[in-house]
Amino acid sequence: MENRNKNLLSLIITIILLSLDQLSKYFIEINIKYLDPGIRVFNGFNIVYVENKGVSFGFLSEYNIPFFLGILSFLISFYIYFLIRKSSDKVEIFGLSLILGGALGNGIDRFFKGYVIDFIDLYYKEYHWFAFNLADSFITVGAIIFFSRILKN
Repeated sequence: MENRNKNLLSLIITIILLSLDQLSKYFIEINIKYLDPGIRVFNGFNIVYVENKGVSFGFLSEYNIPFFLGILSFLISFYIYFLIRKSSDKVEIFGLSLILGGALGNGIDRFFKGYVIDFIDLYYKEYHWFAFNLADSFITVGAIIFFSRILKN
């Protein structure tokens, strides 16, 4: 794949995903923040408002480190961009672009707000998974795609 085309493709994917992530968090903050316990979409799925000051699943949230986590997200984003430039595999580039869009989305929130808005609440009976957001989903799907390509080669 030509360098210019792959960079453009990656940029478009990243901007679309970053925009979807930021718009969804804005919508949740404006419309769901004060609705306790949120909105039940269907059995097993709620839309909630959670301020996550830690990393995945709220880990390390008791420490005052969101600014540093934001910086870390941006450093990881630079590394992901390096991997995109190095790759010639369209599927791998797509996976890395998903990771990049998600990392930038959560990094922006941590850096400027001091927390990430999580809003997807999946559960079975009384057992709830940790709330997450679109950026987390993009990162997860992107990582699965990226690592499946690595294992395939």
